[in-house]
Amino acid sequence: MNYAITTFGCKVNQYESSGLSELMNRRGFFVTDKPEETDIHIINSCTVTGNSDRKVRQLVSRIRKNNPHTLIILCGCFPKAFPEKAELIGADVVFPGIWKGEDLPFSPQLNRTRAFLKIEDGCNHSCAYCIIPKARGRVRSRPLPEIIAEAEQLVRHGHKEIVITGINLAAYGTDTGSSLVQAVEAVCNIPDIQRVRLSSLEPDLITEPDILRLSKLSKLCPHFHLSLQSGSDTVLKRMNRNYNTEYYRNIVKLFREHFPNCAITTDIIVGFPGETEQEFAETLAFAEEMQFAKIHSFAFSKREGTAAAEMPEQVSNTIKRERVARLCGLAERLRSRHFTGLVGTVQEVLLESENTGHTRDYTPVKISGKFNKNDIIKVKIVKATKEYCKGEI
Repeated sequence: MNYAITTFGCKVNQYESSGLSELMNRRGFFVTDKPEETDIHIINSCTVTGNSDRKVRQLVSRIRKNNPHTLIILCGCFPKAFPEKAELIGADVVFPGIWKGEDLPFSPQLNRTRAFLKIEDGCNHSCAYCIIPKARGRVRSRPLPEIIAEAEQLVRHGHKEIVITGINLAAYGTDTGSSLVQAVEAVCNIPDIQRVRLSSLEPDLITEPDILRLSKLSKLCPHFHLSLQSGSDTVLKRMNRNYNTEYYRNIVKLFREHFPNCAITTDIIVGFPGETEQEFAETLAFAEEMQFAKIHSFAFSKREGTAAAEMPEQVSNTIKRERVARLCGLAERLRSRHFTGLVGTVQEVLLESENTGHTRDYTPVKISGKFNKNDIIKVKIVKATKEYCKGEI
């Protein structure tokens, strides 16, 4: 029988889908990229926003219309957080839970040049807007020997870059007496790994001693995604975030001191309940001050069961859309500025295709000529466009 997996959401979901695919393969199923020929279609869902749920509903409807005999299985965060709603979505099987790493076999992730390595699940924070703690539970950290063993397997399968990921990655080890820095050091110490990258980090869990230790690791890529969510202290307080802009500013300063020319990227929520024009202006000003290399901006989505869903002064969709557009405009200017700053420099690029790849700071680069996928080559950046840089050998 044939199967397909559609994955929504974060790197953790992508990692878990790889393991789920390996489990299906071992049990005699065959993966296909032709939806019309699929006997089983597994949907690994996200539920961070209402838009995530809408995409799942649309996919189920599309599968039903185009291939009514397909067995649809819904798993992931949506049925865990909202089991009653998930049961009504039209899937044949609804699995109200998350695929735990220990339940899934190792997958070499051969469809990717860089491989995801999940080291942590769950979150102990109680941000006012977030449903993920309900979907994922509390922090659970994988043992270091297990992490090292999986990283070594990934290297043996040809992966040159490992992306260390988790639901609240910086919280790794808070339940076991270990720490994220220890895990990163352990992975970087594996001889044949060439690059190690970190996924999203919560800034309140990062300290100056952590940054100093990380800076000693030559394999660690100088790209740090530090979730901001708002550049207004009053909004951050209503969000129940555990820091203010001054703390965030200091963390960014420390990263740039210890990792010269590193790229700092972030997430920003627009239109949180009660957000005034002045508070949004503070966010724009702070984002420009931080000179982010990339901003993932999205409108606040009211999630049932969160504190923010019951807050007064909900911002209208019209205002949200207008503010998202303004933030995206700023993000494009900042990204262009980051790209332009690389012109004339020599960068190391990991190729995802014969002429396209990413630098250590995760800048996309197109190179003149044809090369081998998964090669790491040095190029000189000769031009910057809105979407990528151009490089030459």
